[in-house]
Amino acid sequence: MKQISLLKSGLWITFSNFAKRFFALLSNLILARLLLPSEFGVIGIAYVFWSFFTLFTQNSTGLFILYKGTDDKDYLNTSYTISLIVGVVLALTLVALAPLIANFFHEPDLAKLLIFYAFNLVLSSNYYIYFAIMTRNMQYQELATDTMIASTTRLVFTTGAALIGMSYWSFAIGDMAFWIVGSTLARYQSGYKLRLQIVPKVRAEVISYCIGAVGSSFGFYANSNLDNFTVGKLLGKTSLGYYNLAYQLSMALSTILNPVISMLGTPIFAQLPDEQQQQEALFKVTEQIAFLATPLYALIFLIIDEHVITIVFGQNWIPVTPVLPWLLVSAYFRTINNPLKSMLSAKGLPGINARVNLVIAPIAVLGFVVGAQQGGILGVAIAAAVILGFVWTTYWWWVGCRALGWSIKQFLVPCLQPVMLALPAFAISFSLPAILRAFVFILFYFVCVRLVAPSQFGKYHQLVIKMTKHLTKISIIR
Repeated sequence: MKQISLLKSGLWITFSNFAKRFFALLSNLILARLLLPSEFGVIGIAYVFWSFFTLFTQNSTGLFILYKGTDDKDYLNTSYTISLIVGVVLALTLVALAPLIANFFHEPDLAKLLIFYAFNLVLSSNYYIYFAIMTRNMQYQELATDTMIASTTRLVFTTGAALIGMSYWSFAIGDMAFWIVGSTLARYQSGYKLRLQIVPKVRAEVISYCIGAVGSSFGFYANSNLDNFTVGKLLGKTSLGYYNLAYQLSMALSTILNPVISMLGTPIFAQLPDEQQQQEALFKVTEQIAFLATPLYALIFLIIDEHVITIVFGQNWIPVTPVLPWLLVSAYFRTINNPLKSMLSAKGLPGINARVNLVIAPIAVLGFVVGAQQGGILGVAIAAAVILGFVWTTYWWWVGCRALGWSIKQFLVPCLQPVMLALPAFAISFSLPAILRAFVFILFYFVCVRLVAPSQFGKYHQLVIKMTKHLTKISIIR
């Protein structure tokens, strides 16, 4: 794929996910003004279980299509049929479990909320198949358009429901609107008319890959959501409301960057002809992502302080402030690990991802429980930074590189180098007035990069020039 096409695709994916995340944050901002932290806590519990059930729809059959391609209709129809069957079974399971979950958390209304979300599971199982087809075929512009329309619809329905007093039901109503619109648009834009059919000769291959992918997603889910579960159970729904907002803020950048990596990385990695090219591609992607993400996460930490939280969300949300920096650490490493996850999936090895995540999960849970008992939501956030940051990253790259027969050192260095370069700039700017922090940090960070990693500085310079020329060319054509 040509570099300019890659850049253009990356821009479309970035725009798509930025729009989706922006509207989600705008929705949270509006609802934070209208709802209480305890009401945020209820929807936080619902999202924990929603996220669990979507493991079986989001990263299973769709991921198989990214790996296998879209040329063979037998594979597509089989994947589509299995996805819908799984969606229906999961929906019925969630309906059956909803009263038990509500009783466990002592929230009677939670049962109705989860039953409402069960219908969304069927919609999402349909959506993710067509989403995967469009991703594999690199229809990124169409995906961006669809996401923009669906996200706008979600914002309108969520806000409207909140304004008429629907409380946490506003989230569920907005989400359902998103899935209905998104599923309809994706089916139309993909250009594929799939039908219900399971072909025996390919069934085993599809199911085998999906089991490995689900195992990976289950472990990733545990590591990504059990901190919320722990806070909700041990510290209560109000504490979960605080923690969940901090979590959403810290993961805002990850939800933009990670889909870009997955949507570009997996199909491109899968089409590279030999091992050497795949290894070089993984190194370059990891290096570029690390140098891009490091200053962005640092800026989020420097900008979002107690004063900003008070102005934007209100004084009730001040307890979010000390939690956010620690969650930003785990969010950074989640972003850095994503290229390796995509490479292993592209090489037909999702089981490696599953093993790593399932090994780390019980360690993370223990850390969350101890953290909650010793330091409340701040203790949980610190445990997330240590275990889901440094420990998870080191172990994942060690296992992944060992399975691929590659050197771990060449990949960990670019993961950590930009962090080390950012520390001096961060130390200098941290104590300055809020209005100067971001500017001073950027200045000193790029000075450090220029002195220690001049080749990377040159890459940024060339990238800016190419983007400027490309955008200028587009404006002239129009």
